[in-house]
Amino acid sequence: MIRFQRLTPGLLNAWLVDQHLANTHERYRLRVWRENRASFDAIRTELIAYVDEALEDARRRIRRGFEDDLSPFSDPADDPAANYPALLHRITLQGYLGETLAVLAVEHWGAHGHTDWLVPAFLFRLHDQEFQHLEAINERLIAGEAYDPDRVAERRPGRTGDDGLAFRINGEYTITDVLTLEAKCLAQNDNAKIEEAHQKLVAGGLRPSGVRELINLLEDYDTPEAHAWQEALLRLWREGYRVAMRHDGIGYACGRIPARAGRVAWMPTGAPHPAYTAPRRLEGMEFQFEDLTTVVNTLYRGA
Repeated sequence: MIRFQRLTPGLLNAWLVDQHLANTHERYRLRVWRENRASFDAIRTELIAYVDEALEDARRRIRRGFEDDLSPFSDPADDPAANYPALLHRITLQGYLGETLAVLAVEHWGAHGHTDWLVPAFLFRLHDQEFQHLEAINERLIAGEAYDPDRVAERRPGRTGDDGLAFRINGEYTITDVLTLEAKCLAQNDNAKIEEAHQKLVAGGLRPSGVRELINLLEDYDTPEAHAWQEALLRLWREGYRVAMRHDGIGYACGRIPARAGRVAWMPTGAPHPAYTAPRRLEGMEFQFEDLTTVVNTLYRGA
């Protein structure tokens, strides 16, 4: 485990308020949390620390190979990670927020009947296209060029592969359950994106691609716990995936709250989306925001 930050439950529950949907489907549950904007300031500091832990992991990867113990990055102009992620396009930052919210929900509220899920690392620290983009951004800034991060031309494709992976692990450090997470975060509701998320989960196999990425990622951490996780993931990759229970989850964050009378969610409530044809159990996690822009700016742009 290279992540340790958690949020105070009372503050989290006051900010993201559970709408307590009734669920009767045997293989599907949807939970909806709605932002209470008035409670954001109380949890702001904790949220920034929670997010920054994951971002610092990404910064370490960006800096790897450039570091000099005798000359640390004390000057932002020399730091290849100085503008990460603040100067990336807003769509990228929304994507990071969507992945973070999905993990946050699983870690703090559980999923699929269990509350002991663990997420050793966020996978967006492997977003190489944006890291290459960041290098070009820094060169332009050094050259004195004007830069608007939210121009259409600054958009880059999202990272391929799993958006997040959570695990349950027993006392022998054997992984017993795997939860594959697909995340979306949009300013406006988009039914096509909801369908796309379900289709992506259906296409996934018993051995999620993100397992290999996590194994490689943990090479960067020389701690007993990181080594133990790496060994557990190697066993899962080789044969363990055949017996570990596979679960699916979708995190859908939207900057709009349904206005139509009687509608409480953008995602299907009573049954899985028709595009989800897998026989596995599916957990839907929807987050509705009054002010998504402020959340993104606060957590990723230091506003």
